Amino acid sequence: MKRNSVFILLASHLAVAALGLLLALPDQAGKTADPESNQSSPAATGHAPGGKTPPRQKSGSFQPSTSWRGGEFARAWKAVRTAKLSTTERIKLQRDLLRQWAEVDLVAAIEAALAEEWDRDNGGYYDPSGPLLDCFSAELAKDPARGWEMIRRRQFGVGTGMLRHVWISAVGNKDPLFLASKLGELSWRDRNEAIAACRSELRPGSETAEKLFAVLARLPEDVVSAEDLLKFSGRSAADNTPEALKQEILGLGPQDQRMAKVLAIQWGRQLSSQSVAEIEAQVAAVPEALRSEVLWSAFDVSPADSAENTLGLATLLVDNGAWTKLEQRETTVLLQQLARDGAAKEVADWATSLPVRKETTELFHRSVDHYLNTNMDGAREWLASIPPGVWHDRAYAEYSQQALNAHNNPDASRWALDQIGDASFKREAESWRSQWEKRTGWKAR
Repeated sequence: MKRNSVFILLASHLAVAALGLLLALPDQAGKTADPESNQSSPAATGHAPGGKTPPRQKSGSFQPSTSWRGGEFARAWKAVRTAKLSTTERIKLQRDLLRQWAEVDLVAAIEAALAEEWDRDNGGYYDPSGPLLDCFSAELAKDPARGWEMIRRRQFGVGTGMLRHVWISAVGNKDPLFLASKLGELSWRDRNEAIAACRSELRPGSETAEKLFAVLARLPEDVVSAEDLLKFSGRSAADNTPEALKQEILGLGPQDQRMAKVLAIQWGRQLSSQSVAEIEAQVAAVPEALRSEVLWSAFDVSPADSAENTLGLATLLVDNGAWTKLEQRETTVLLQQLARDGAAKEVADWATSLPVRKETTELFHRSVDHYLNTNMDGAREWLASIPPGVWHDRAYAEYSQQALNAHNNPDASRWALDQIGDASFKREAESWRSQWEKRTGWKAR
């Protein structure tokens, strides 16, 4: 097919008509495209009811796609594949064809799409997932159970994995209750994707949202965590008052620990605007296992303009032994943001009060790095005020790192390393400097 003809067709946006013409125009050898029957389903045979073959269309004529059968779609697919088109032109025509083919024979259309080579004109891949499979979203959403059986039985071999992502997105939008019922049969990676898909079109407070929450709450915690369940909680503002949440938590039994955790997180968010002393008094009423959830939730949403309140909540996390919470990246990110927002000295001072544990080591370094980086001269007096011990040595080691990586100042680094008292840790800190020397090619004069 001539390239100029395709441009005219694309410009007119008559993609379906273009496919009809593709069947009639001669190919490079001067012949019409060979018929290509498709045996994947009865609808793909190309025969009319009663075994009669429909009359062949005249050259240049167009038969509306609503009357096409599988064989005609297969011939159109072959014509598009063999036409001289750019990748963009070809994919546009293929997508239009696949959408209509799927209404007649979904299996045959999927097989055709999966067999396609998804490449650019320069030989590179179009994209990791392919540009065609999302064309089947509408058909897959019409019958979620049929699509699930295709996926469960791996009907399309390795290509089923790619189709699974399309199915999850489509069904999550259209029938989140069905998708939720299959979460236990999905891998944890697909499960996270599916949970997000269930929320994509969900209206909080709707009947569907309430039913979905009930379905998810019946699934085990290793399938739907408290954090996942929290995303679907559609409680009203009246139900979410601090006192109402507290009383509901206290009324739950030991078999309701996941729901207790959901309520604890919600309660912590409600408490975040209160003073640290008030929050401390409130959490004392709930079981110890839930306190870290309440405190972390309050810390996570604490007002950004109150360093005293945020650091006070961080201290409560320490006092309650919430080491897992303190070790996670989110805690470090929040404290680094607080330092960048003007409280660098306060955050660094707070870090020196941390108990020395493996869970707090990285938190210490990331809590002091911004202050040291932006106060290379003034920080020397602050460093000298730290009592001898682990944090004293690690603060000097971090100063050395900032001197090298942020300021390219090996002399300041050497001064800091010479202040480290523990010989074993000093060797470790020296190795960090050696890595910088190798990376930059620096050599001592």
